[in-house]
Amino acid sequence: MLELTVGKTVFRFTFSFFALIGLVSSVGGSIQKQVMTVLLCSLMHEGGHMTAMELFGLRPDMLTFYAGGIKLNGKQCGCGKAAYTVVLLSGCVVNLAAFALCLLLGRVGMFAAANLALGLFNLLPLRYFDGGRLYTELTGREPAFCIRIAVIGLLGALAAAAFMTGRLPISLIAAIVIILSDGILTARQSV
Repeated sequence: MLELTVGKTVFRFTFSFFALIGLVSSVGGSIQKQVMTVLLCSLMHEGGHMTAMELFGLRPDMLTFYAGGIKLNGKQCGCGKAAYTVVLLSGCVVNLAAFALCLLLGRVGMFAAANLALGLFNLLPLRYFDGGRLYTELTGREPAFCIRIAVIGLLGALAAAAFMTGRLPISLIAAIVIILSDGILTARQSV
């Protein structure tokens, strides 16, 4: 793992991130374009969070680059529920706004689809995503186990449908693996 500190923010690059970049560089073509598009949309998403944090005078603790994308770690820092809600929603707002702009311009392609998927995935009520943290912030508890199972089931059905039509994007596979691992870990902690 490689870590760089800029100001008070740590930029962490995991082995899996470099492995993904190496793999993508070796395959080329449409897979390379898909992964690079998802990484760009992830940067936009985290940039939305960072911009909102800056507006409220907050600083991110760490920005981690890994095979699943980019993760921004920042504490609530006593900024208040409303400000924290804005920070949590801002990444999704950036992705969904980019999708809407693509629609308005008639440019519905991979970039638009990646922004829509990233914005919606991050709104899922799972603790790993912004939606789960928002749910916890607003209700004072983590999403119920039955909600997590329903979301995982829905994503599994989407993956099965995509597989049957021959269009199973790598990003959907990665998201399902992350969600399943989160669901399994959370279930173990609940027992």
